Amino acid sequence: MQAGTLFGKYRLDRPLTVDVSGEVWAAFDTVTFRHVVVRALPPDASEDDEFCDRFEREAGIAAHIRNPHVVPIHDFGQIGNRLFLATPTTQGTNLRTLLQSTGPMEVSRAVGVVEQLASALEAVRAAGLVEQEVSSANVVVQDGGLIQLTDVGLPVILGAASGVYGLTCVLYECLTGEVFPTSEIPTPPVGMAAVIARGTAVDPARRYRSAGELAAAARVAVPPQQPAADPTPADPAIARNRRLVAAGLALAAIIAVAIVGGVIIGSGASSPQVAVPTPSSSAAGPASPSSSPTATANPTAADQVPPVQAPAPTQAPVAEAPIQEEVIPAPAPQSPPLVPTPAPPPGASAPQVLPCYPGYEHTPPPDGPCLPPGSPPANAPAPAPVPAPAPAPAPQVLPCYPGYEHTPPPDGPCWAPAGP
Repeated sequence: MQAGTLFGKYRLDRPLTVDVSGEVWAAFDTVTFRHVVVRALPPDASEDDEFCDRFEREAGIAAHIRNPHVVPIHDFGQIGNRLFLATPTTQGTNLRTLLQSTGPMEVSRAVGVVEQLASALEAVRAAGLVEQEVSSANVVVQDGGLIQLTDVGLPVILGAASGVYGLTCVLYECLTGEVFPTSEIPTPPVGMAAVIARGTAVDPARRYRSAGELAAAARVAVPPQQPAADPTPADPAIARNRRLVAAGLALAAIIAVAIVGGVIIGSGASSPQVAVPTPSSSAAGPASPSSSPTATANPTAADQVPPVQAPAPTQAPVAEAPIQEEVIPAPAPQSPPLVPTPAPPPGASAPQVLPCYPGYEHTPPPDGPCLPPGSPPANAPAPAPVPAPAPAPAPQVLPCYPGYEHTPPPDGPCWAPAGP
């Protein structure tokens, strides 16, 4: 196959890849007038009748798959001694080439690639194809982030990675940038080692049952993202505002310390007195230690405060007699007057009577105001005044023992009469 020649109805423009599985060419369909990608298998593949039957059957099934993550098949068959597939061109980069140029992916992005490929493999399995080769070499990453699986419909060659195993190898390669397995296996991110170990287990029965189960396990194993640190503001105005706020807070703290120091210095009851030099004494020199007994007081925390102007001396407050305040009891709260509801005009429908809250009843029933049980009606006459009780009889005065008399009479305590 050479550039510029015709391969059936396809004009071969330029080779894309050439490997053991055949040749891939950028071509032009001279019948439909569209650009396509033609993959031609090696000539010896057409000599195997069993392989040719598998190719015809599986390519025919794949041509009916409609999934955004599967590159569709436009045409397939045999031209001369070459089996071929024709697919549309894709605007993207081969995954293996991308990893070789950019290095490993972030964990979340790598899991996103696996999730899209799992969707493609689930669609392939639903169409009736049990096995499908999966490797970074047949995965296309489009510019918008769409992941597509190519070469769907080609019979899987013995020994090729497929299904869950192949998808796990793609996950490992996305996370480490190395093809699985390697002689020096890089350590995958935390949480992904168990996923990769199960997906590549030697015993197929121990692997994940489907590509979807593998993708779900990988998504659960994604470590939580750490909260981003507060970035330094790029706007000079924001930085200036922060500096002004910090300076204002510092100034407020200094003023507060100065005020507290002044209060401690001026208070004689809570701290030792501190001698404050007058202008005359300052001019004459430092005072002698014996000139003031208070100058030798132990230093306090107030001595460490920056010097401030001492407050003017004040006279000690004179104790005053406490003032007795007359406490006037507050009047008891009065309930609002009950206004009787006017009677409806003749011919008007009776208003709806709403039920009372629990513990209250209509007084008088059935539509009186809601009052506690036993309360008189709102328009009931005032109860008759209760008569005052009769005055209690005067207590009986018992006589004193002989030789004693009531002092003072007539009902004082009994005492012996005073002598002459």
